[in-house]
Amino acid sequence: MENYAKTILYAYPLLETVEEDYAEHIRNKAALSYHSAMPTEALAEYLAGEILCKQNLVWLRNTVSGVLDRLNEEERALLEIRFFGNAKKMHQFLKKPNEKGKGGGQVRVERGYFRRQKRLGDKVGAMLRCAGITENVYFSEFKDLEIFRKIHRFVEAGRDQKLSAVERRWIEEN
Repeated sequence: MENYAKTILYAYPLLETVEEDYAEHIRNKAALSYHSAMPTEALAEYLAGEILCKQNLVWLRNTVSGVLDRLNEEERALLEIRFFGNAKKMHQFLKKPNEKGKGGGQVRVERGYFRRQKRLGDKVGAMLRCAGITENVYFSEFKDLEIFRKIHRFVEAGRDQKLSAVERRWIEEN
């Protein structure tokens, strides 16, 4: 999966609150505009830009949500474990019996886990591209937003390749 897609997936759980924060910021900036040292025209342009940014975030959240809705339960669980840090999903997923009816979960070794995550990452990356979330869209619309900059630096540094605390704990236990 490409780094921009990883960045978007890591940011996805935060998008709803970011949208709310943008809306509140826009309202406050407009309401307190009489205190602003900015010329009226510059302030209006700034607010229009913020509104467009908020609309882009809403579009991104809805588009990613649509992609995630097309995944099966197991794939969603694997994504939530890896990108959203959902320990509860990890435990639910691992308690399911495997195909042979033996207990203990479907993911038994680190290697198998990473292979499945890689296949799923490739699939989700392709689905995001088909939904219109391309690298060009990411770099033109989202890369300069603070939340994406921090996550993108994390991904670019390769720190996303390391096991999360949830994943590490499960692998050590099994």
